[in-house]
Amino acid sequence: MARDDPKKPGKEPRKDIRNDKRPIPQEHHSSRGAPPRNSGNFTRGSQLLNTQVLMWLQGARMPVFVWLGTFLLAYTIILSLTLDENNVQLICMRILSSLWDWISFDEMKRVNLRLPDNSVRSTFMGYVPFVPEVILAWGKAVKGLLASLTFATVITVPLSIWYVDFSARRGKAMIQERHERGAMLVERDLLYAEIAEHNKIEFVKEAGQIFPDKTPAQVLAMPFKARKMGGIHHPYSVAGIPFPHRLEQSHFLTLGTTGSGKTTVFRKLLRQMREREDSAVVFDLTGAYVEAFFDPDRDTILNPADARCPAWTIFNDCTSYSDFTAAAAALIPSDGGGGDPFWVLAARTLFIEMCMKLMDEGLTSNQALAENLMTADLKLVHKHLANTIADPITAPEAAKMAESIRAVFNTNAHVLRFLPDDGQQYSIKAWMTAEKKPGSILFITSNYTDLEMNRTLLTLWSNLAIHSLMTMRKTRSLRTWFVFDELGALHRLPAIESGLQTARNFGGAMVLGLHSFDKLVQVYGEENARNLSSLARTKLILAAADLDTAEQGARYIGNREIRQMDEGYSYGYNNTRDASTLTPRKQVEPLVIADDIMNLPSLHGFVKFPDGFPAARVRLEWEHYATVAEGFIRRKPGKPDEPDKVVRGGGGKPKGGGGDDVGRAEAPGLEDEKEPANEANKFASNILSQPTEGEIDNSRDGKTVDAHTQSEPQALTEDQRQASDGERRDIRPPLAAQATPSDNENDRHGRAPRAPTAEPTPDRPEDLSIREARDAFPDGIEDDGLGFGD
Repeated sequence: MARDDPKKPGKEPRKDIRNDKRPIPQEHHSSRGAPPRNSGNFTRGSQLLNTQVLMWLQGARMPVFVWLGTFLLAYTIILSLTLDENNVQLICMRILSSLWDWISFDEMKRVNLRLPDNSVRSTFMGYVPFVPEVILAWGKAVKGLLASLTFATVITVPLSIWYVDFSARRGKAMIQERHERGAMLVERDLLYAEIAEHNKIEFVKEAGQIFPDKTPAQVLAMPFKARKMGGIHHPYSVAGIPFPHRLEQSHFLTLGTTGSGKTTVFRKLLRQMREREDSAVVFDLTGAYVEAFFDPDRDTILNPADARCPAWTIFNDCTSYSDFTAAAAALIPSDGGGGDPFWVLAARTLFIEMCMKLMDEGLTSNQALAENLMTADLKLVHKHLANTIADPITAPEAAKMAESIRAVFNTNAHVLRFLPDDGQQYSIKAWMTAEKKPGSILFITSNYTDLEMNRTLLTLWSNLAIHSLMTMRKTRSLRTWFVFDELGALHRLPAIESGLQTARNFGGAMVLGLHSFDKLVQVYGEENARNLSSLARTKLILAAADLDTAEQGARYIGNREIRQMDEGYSYGYNNTRDASTLTPRKQVEPLVIADDIMNLPSLHGFVKFPDGFPAARVRLEWEHYATVAEGFIRRKPGKPDEPDKVVRGGGGKPKGGGGDDVGRAEAPGLEDEKEPANEANKFASNILSQPTEGEIDNSRDGKTVDAHTQSEPQALTEDQRQASDGERRDIRPPLAAQATPSDNENDRHGRAPRAPTAEPTPDRPEDLSIREARDAFPDGIEDDGLGFGD
């Protein structure tokens, strides 16, 4: 179980070199030689030791002076209060007698003693200590001495202890790093206590607003469902630390490589979701979440290859032009963050218009979409889309472009053919917006074998779920979690950015998991990737496998400005040179460096909550979850198309009776498509509005130009278009069918050629070597009759 209370910590693991903090000498393996020193190790060590001893003695004499001063002051006060002048004289004679005896003078020497009654008594020097009046006075002096010693000790010992402790703390404080400003990194237990206290205060406020007639204790004693229905928030926790009050909807990003603990964190979040009866949309590539949480009575699995997937079609969730537009952006992605290329935009338009037409005709099935768009003859497609904005891009007169556009669509959407049409129909929007069983989960799953085929469909489903949430009424209560264990495995999600920005207003909270930040950049582009990661304000940084991801995680934890003390020593032959100096220095540094994150053990990391709470290092507790369902059950394979239909990249032949090669789709390379969409559209418009001279000649001769001589649809510059037109003008019939050179002369000037005198032979593609040789000739050369140029 996770450590939910710092007073009840879990069993600490055995400490080793990773966390025992013992000093380890480090020596660079590529070091060469030793740096020159002015003094040897003994000289340096003895000088520093001597300096340290003298400085220690200088500090240690202070308690001694305090004790001696206290003693003298106390003894003086006691003697002045208990002795008179005569007693002082008798005490002095007692001391003199002891000294006389110690020196071995004549003990029989007579002395006169003045007694307290002012009488004089004559006695011997050796007998002075035995005189009763002297004994009495001496006793008072000894008692005063003992009392002074005791008093001085009682006073000095506590002062000395305080002095030593204060000096040690002062010395530690002087060399300790001092936080000036910026982010903070604290102990896990301190962060837990601060957030728990904050949540307690917020709960008291919220309970007073919602249940004004009840005390916070009475509200806490209410049944869970009553509190939830009333609007009381129940914070979730991550790594045993609760989220600050109502900040789950600020979204949650987890960075960590394989095996670092992301699945452990997400499983515990889903378990809490079940307990709190919230719903969730979970993207599951491994089946770990299906195995641990799938309940067939309230959960749904969307996976075209899984036998448990219900019947779904795009028409179940899209009913308007805007719905299909949003769906097309997810189904036909433009990854990388750049502008959408022409082919992608055209393929989206083709899909949208066909869906609207099929919906008007009542053909709302995946089979209908496949038969009327994916595999249909181009003439039939154009017939369906006549008088729509997709009419120009499906015209048989521009068959190459039309088939290329359809090939882009088929390449991305061919997985729709594998969706089942039989069974109970399922709608993501209906599941999201209607009443459902508490704790219901929508699993969007795939395995890695099917991921390449299913990727666009998984992206579409995820996009529809996010958009469906934002059609509901606004609420400040948490309603639905969106868990993406590996966001980079999907194509670009158009709804993810708007969802991160506004989903909290509709009760949505997103949990994003990333193996590598570079993968997010690859899909969304660098600027969008940084924007997405910044919108998820709660961060859990686990072990990273690459430096870029670790550096990004270190930036999430933050930097601080600190004030440090550098300690220096000076020594020399003369003691006046011996000194220890402290020099203050301010600098900005990261709380955690990238190497710290790369060297984190599994299930260890750093958590950073929003709203000014500091970061803390945390340790996750692994927990076993019983398998309640199969992660993946393969659907019985079937043919996506009818047996009597030929499945091509796009069907049909262009108008004019071209060969089979013309009818086949030739998908442009999307990775090479970098021209702006307006250039591609301009070129497509030129193709549709003006037939080439070759087409005019062929229509006059009753022949078609072979597919291999037609130019590919691409965005061209003005010079390239002119060169292309020149090439098309240079296409000639074979030699056996050519007229005299004067006929070619007439062709160049646009005059109608004479009727051919011989039966023309079928067109052949122009040889590439002949074209290159023709291009090499300079302008102005006479016609040679071979079709190489003018």
